[in-house]
This record gives sequence, structure tokens and C-alpha cells, in this order.
Amino acid sequence: MRLKILFIFLLFVVYFALSLSLESTKAIGLYLIISLGLFFWGVIEWRRSINRRNTENRTRCEEMLAQIPHTQSLLSNDLLNAILINEVTTILYVLQRNSLDEDFNIVDFLFQDILEAAVVEDDRVLNLYPQEGLLGSTLVISEEIFEEELEEEDEEEEEEESVESLCLKIVVDDLTNPIIEYAFIKDDHYLDRDSEEYIEVRELCNEWYQKMCIIIKRYEHDTVVVRNWQ
Repeated sequence: MRLKILFIFLLFVVYFALSLSLESTKAIGLYLIISLGLFFWGVIEWRRSINRRNTENRTRCEEMLAQIPHTQSLLSNDLLNAILINEVTTILYVLQRNSLDEDFNIVDFLFQDILEAAVVEDDRVLNLYPQEGLLGSTLVISEEIFEEELEEEDEEEEEEESVESLCLKIVVDDLTNPIIEYAFIKDDHYLDRDSEEYIEVRELCNEWYQKMCIIIKRYEHDTVVVRNWQ
């Protein structure tokens, strides 16, 4: 497929170069039409190749996830991160990798080891459960800072037009890696707050935040292992 696309673009370059060397107006027009046709054909084939590769990567990734018994799943668009829930065995699986060529690094936690959950947008804690935990102070501080910023910037809009980051953070009973972070919006992919894509992503993030809240509610803890989101 790559050779085919390369050959099409090579023909485009050849015909376009020939059109510049001709003297006949009709011949120039004909060669330009042919070159443009080859160019658009190459673009279409290139997009098909990308879509086909993305489909193959997603299918292969879903097959890998299917090997882990689970009842609910959340897979990132870049196929590098996933969260699986097995309601039968009460296990939460966290899967991460740096590239599509690598295998997932899988870490699992019992539901009873999930201590807190939060939605963080642009370094601001929007939702936190349980709020009476030690991490509740982070929410209060964030709100106070945000209110002060609004008072100092009365002439500016209340919120930025775009969102740079949105993630679900989960505190687990693990001293080695107590905070799990699942990014819904990353720094390299900004979204406008009014866009449909942002609304859908925000709803999905809130949905999984609520799932974590339900799990935590089932296994209430009196203490947590960290004090601040970092």
C-alpha cells in the first residue's frame, strides 16, 4: 500500500513537471488536470491507509483487552491507556504503554483499595470524592484561588475558551504508585469548551468518575495515602 501511494505521488510530480515544460496551452491544461487527479487520488489512498491502520490497531488492542476478564472498559483514543472493571471479581485493571508496539503494563487493584477519585481540569479539581478526606483541602484551595483570579480579572471571561487538560485521578492503597491518572484531554490536544467533542469527553469523564464514586462508597475508608494532587 505504501508503495502504491508513493508511486501515485511520483506520477503526480512527473506530470506536474511536464506541464511546466510544455508550450501548448491544451497540453499544459491536460497534464495539469492529470496531475491534480493523481494528487487527489494519492490523498484519498493515504487517508484510507491511515484509517485501515487505525482500525487494525484498535482491533488488535481490543483483542488484547479481551484476554483480561472484565465487564466494563475504557480505552483511550491513542490506544495507549485503558481502565477495565471486573464487577464479578471486584478488580480494577489499569493498563499503560508508551507506544503501540509495546505490550501493556498491567496493574490491578481490588475495589476496596480504591480510596478517592477526582476530576481535574487544567490543574483545577472540579469534583472530588470523598470530600471529607485529606484531599478535600485541595478542592477548597483550588476554589479559593480561582475566585481570587476572577476578582482580579473582572474584565476577562470567567473561563478560558479552550481546555488544555482533563483527567480522572484515582487514589489507591499503593505506597509505590498511589495516584492513577487517566487523561481524557492532553496538553497537545486542546478542545474548545463549546465544542461537541469537549462535551462528549467531559460526559465520559464524569461517567467514569461516578463509577469510581460508587465503588468507593461500597468500601468506605477513614484514611487516604496522599495529601495533594501532584
